[in-house]
Amino acid sequence: MSAALKTEPLELRPRAAHPTAARPRERRLTVVPTTPASPLVFPPADRAHRPLWLKLLSVGQRTSLVMAGMTVAAALSAYAVTVDTNRRLSVATTALGQLQDQQQQLVTANAVFKNHLAQTALAAMDDGTLHPKDVIFLKTTEPLPAAAPAAPIAPATAAIAPDRRFFPKGY
Repeated sequence: MSAALKTEPLELRPRAAHPTAARPRERRLTVVPTTPASPLVFPPADRAHRPLWLKLLSVGQRTSLVMAGMTVAAALSAYAVTVDTNRRLSVATTALGQLQDQQQQLVTANAVFKNHLAQTALAAMDDGTLHPKDVIFLKTTEPLPAAAPAAPIAPATAAIAPDRRFFPKGY
């Protein structure tokens, strides 16, 4: 509750020690409670009675609020897509690096194995321990015919005879 300060004059009472001494009049402050002032009440604003500039300003505010919200949502979604794409790219790059390392190891192991087989075969041929019946010969097989025979491929013919080709002279 609000209160107001009010000044009141103070009555002088003579003191017993100095009855003849005259003092100037003193004032003291006292607190007097008051009722709070009611706020001003404006007449109700009917939307139909608003001026055109106020209606346009209100519509512009709502439109800009919606556009700002959509812009923030679009920016956040673009940021999320960018971060997710970057994360997936780093995971895929790591996996690719591991696969390339494994490929290099397999290529190296294959080359070492082939070299070992070749050295073993050369050593066996030099020793005379390799006999033709120890060698396995594989026969090639004919490719299987397709389910539907394809149309025969006609040889490509040039649209322009080779002796009559057009070569530009330049600019």
